[in-house]
Amino acid sequence: MTESSNTVLYSRGDFLRLCAQGVGGVAAMGAIPGNLKALSMTASDAGNVSNDQPIGRDLREFVHWILDDFEPSIRLPGGAGRYPRQLGQTVPALYGVADMACILYTINALHPSAAARAEWAATFELFQNPDNGWFREKEPATLSPQHNTAFALAAMQLLDLKPKFPVKMDAEYAHIATYLNSLDWQTGVYSGSHKGAGVGSIYVLIPELHSTSWFASYFSTCDSLFDSNNGMMGRGKPASGDIDQIGGTFHYSFLYEFFNRQIPYPERRIDSVLGLQRPDGYWSPSNHLWMTLDAIYLMTRTLRYCPHRFEDVRRSIRRSVKVLDQDVFGPEGRKTTFAKSDGVHSLTAAISIAAEAQQFLGSDEVITDWPLKLVLDRRPFI
Repeated sequence: MTESSNTVLYSRGDFLRLCAQGVGGVAAMGAIPGNLKALSMTASDAGNVSNDQPIGRDLREFVHWILDDFEPSIRLPGGAGRYPRQLGQTVPALYGVADMACILYTINALHPSAAARAEWAATFELFQNPDNGWFREKEPATLSPQHNTAFALAAMQLLDLKPKFPVKMDAEYAHIATYLNSLDWQTGVYSGSHKGAGVGSIYVLIPELHSTSWFASYFSTCDSLFDSNNGMMGRGKPASGDIDQIGGTFHYSFLYEFFNRQIPYPERRIDSVLGLQRPDGYWSPSNHLWMTLDAIYLMTRTLRYCPHRFEDVRRSIRRSVKVLDQDVFGPEGRKTTFAKSDGVHSLTAAISIAAEAQQFLGSDEVITDWPLKLVLDRRPFI
């Protein structure tokens, strides 16, 4: 990038990062001539251009730790796909099995043989109700039935597996606008999104449920729930937004992504998410990993069709990756982070943050032996 008088010249790569549209910027890449050397943009349009240096976080050792230490230590005997929720447990758990499928896919290590795929399928079957086809975590129950089912189906999709029993939807989901409006949009946007986005994802993941009219009603209702003040979903929320909205809006955003739909009020959303980042680099004092993924994803995916405050977003994500490198990815941080009761689920969040940050910042800033793959770019649920 060079600057002359009142014009900022961007390299082709810089321009694609600023203006890419569609998944991975493919649409923009195809529309720009290959011999294009630079594109100009006025300084007023460019926003704040910083001289921040690339962070160069090397996550190769972290990925090798997952493969060489964590996965073998948590794998249970009895066939492929048998994982508990945390180290030390002796029976498979839905959020151990499904999370490990996500983790291994993200680090390019999910390549089972036909026999191993059958073993994965048998393990998922342990959690499916044969009467209605829904999946449920065994005791202690975790999250909502909608989240359990969507998360299981999404993990099975990574393995090209189908549920053994048909998934049946209750009558209340047929009128999706009524169902969505019945959720708590004032104080429980995040918790409610596990249900609302979970149901939407189930309708995506089960081909027999596909319905153009159903999703037209789904998205028109979701559109009406966005706050023009902060660009996120919710009613009666602060003008600048809150973290409940970040967590909730994220869950619907990956459905918008899957259907190539733009979310309303993009500039306001970026402003709000940036404004809610804490001085320590996180967005939540207690939910460090998942809320960080939610916030980063909202910003990076919005930037694909609205290049608003690009440099501010880049600085924000660099800051988050730096603190996670200190607190989570390193040997000391992971001793505590992934030894907790939700350790496997937390690892899904951590490696997903790395994948999205690498996709946005580039592999020269988030370094791995092989590119990470975010599961949300394949199917809409996490």
